[in-house]
Amino acid sequence: MSAGPPEARTGGPPMITIKLTGADAVKAHLLGLSKQVSVAAAQAITQTAAKIKEATPAELDRTLDRPTPFTKRGLFVKRATPANLTAVVGFMRIQAEYMRWQIEGGTRNPGAAGLKLPLALKTDAFGNIPRGLIAQLIAVARKEKKLGKVRARRIGITAKTGLFYGDPTSVGGNKFPRGIYKEIAIGGGRTKLQPLIIFPNKPAHYKPRFDFQRLGETVAGREFDALFAAALKNALTTAR
Repeated sequence: MSAGPPEARTGGPPMITIKLTGADAVKAHLLGLSKQVSVAAAQAITQTAAKIKEATPAELDRTLDRPTPFTKRGLFVKRATPANLTAVVGFMRIQAEYMRWQIEGGTRNPGAAGLKLPLALKTDAFGNIPRGLIAQLIAVARKEKKLGKVRARRIGITAKTGLFYGDPTSVGGNKFPRGIYKEIAIGGGRTKLQPLIIFPNKPAHYKPRFDFQRLGETVAGREFDALFAAALKNALTTAR
């Protein structure tokens, strides 16, 4: 039995494939019991994939910085069958879109909107920008709405703070990227801009951090034999 590597970025979301190797040889040794072997193998492979899924959230906690509950529950298992002794455990589509960078690494192009990097802004408990906050701050900067006191307190700015959204040409001799900035009074009727969130139009480089393949191999090596033995015993007993 083997746990194969996650699919490449161009081939689909990160997944671990669980296959039974040498199945034909096992069947040959158990004369006339190939049907029971296939049933037991499919059951054990599927159970092994489920064990990998169960072990993934704790490994995410260990290797990543505050993974969200949404990330940790975003896995699926595709069951093996007697006709196809292969099971798959992987991340669902939305989670896979960002988890692939933690698993495979690589260079991520920013796209038309640029990257979203919080600087002087309070993030949520998981280090993320609260949902809908960017659009709200842009609307405040454009004088289309006001920032409520409760939300202002949560993100660490006052409700009276003036906001700027755009591309500052030069502030204090420094070139700033497009972003959302807080206007700070510095005396004499002058203000300066402090970046809250910037959207740099440059690639982001990622190193692999979450070894999904190693986790799959470790769990499969630890669990499969006992699961297969139990499933085969049950299948042989049922066949009598």
